[in-house]
Amino acid sequence: MDAWRAETDGTSSHSAAACAIGAIILGCLGGVPAQAQDMSWAKDVREDGWGDGRVTSDGDVIIFRRPAPNGPEGYPRLQLRYEYRDGVTVGPRSYLSLLALDEYDCKGGRLRNLRMGAFTRHNAEGDARQDPDPAPTWSKPAPNTVDAKSLAAACGQK
Repeated sequence: MDAWRAETDGTSSHSAAACAIGAIILGCLGGVPAQAQDMSWAKDVREDGWGDGRVTSDGDVIIFRRPAPNGPEGYPRLQLRYEYRDGVTVGPRSYLSLLALDEYDCKGGRLRNLRMGAFTRHNAEGDARQDPDPAPTWSKPAPNTVDAKSLAAACGQK
């Protein structure tokens, strides 16, 4: 876990995209500075080729990012993987892992979620849920959020 770096993030705008999967709550990516983080919950979270993850400031989510092939319009894309300490609730179930595919408009400073899936166990394992893809809409991320940092990474600004 020493390869994981703390990252102070605000709420992700994936909460809008998560409506496609129900009421996924991504507001747990809070911006309260971390003190001594208890990361024992993450002992079973594997890198699985994603590279080192970033831990939210309160230590309750690990976020992995990796490049994906550009879309047909030439926009860069990232695959994102969220591993939750306490899970997120979708309908009657709780999910510990979330996968997303996001596309970024570097000139416009915006992003859109193309696909999202939720899993009952860490490392994108267990029972899965993926609702039909909605028509993806563009949104501008708030400064210093997970989405703003992903936009910067996808556009080579970080």
